Amino acid sequence: MFNYPKPLQRLINEISKLPGIGPKMAERISLFLLRKRGESTGELADALIGIKTIGFCKTCFNVTDKELCSICDDNTRDKEIICVVEGPEDVITVERTDKFGGYYHVLHGLINPLNNVMPDSLKIKELIDRLKKQSGVKELIFAINHTVEGDATSLYLKQVLEESGLKFRITRLAKGLPTGSDIRYADEITLGQAIIERKEM
Repeated sequence: MFNYPKPLQRLINEISKLPGIGPKMAERISLFLLRKRGESTGELADALIGIKTIGFCKTCFNVTDKELCSICDDNTRDKEIICVVEGPEDVITVERTDKFGGYYHVLHGLINPLNNVMPDSLKIKELIDRLKKQSGVKELIFAINHTVEGDATSLYLKQVLEESGLKFRITRLAKGLPTGSDIRYADEITLGQAIIERKEM
């Protein structure tokens, strides 16, 4: 029985670990890269090596190649509002609306007991610690998807904030976003309107 050479099989195995890519797709991508060897593979390899320099902001946990991300390092933004999001890609999505000028906090996931994602796995404790130290914050916007996991995370966050004695105006994106949808796939107009029409929780 024919097997691919070990380096090619290793590439297929690694690519198949990426989200949304199964073994067949990984095989096609690997063979494509093999055929294009020398044209684009060098740049792809350099880009993959380059992400070793990327880490997380010590304040908001957004992606950055420095100690602070460019948003946390910007003193012109509105210090009274923090937008809480699931992942770094949501920061980009909200920024593209041009309707939000405050700061962010990235949770790196949503509570999902079925997938063993519990509150301790997320950056919730770091958010509470940040809010205790950082003065001037008046509002938290939960820019979290209207899904079962998103609702559970939002309610848990609200409860933890109340138990910590922290009092803020807490809002959530308006349901102009379809229920069960993912905000990173929303168009800028819909998401921008949801930010403007956010509701008290």
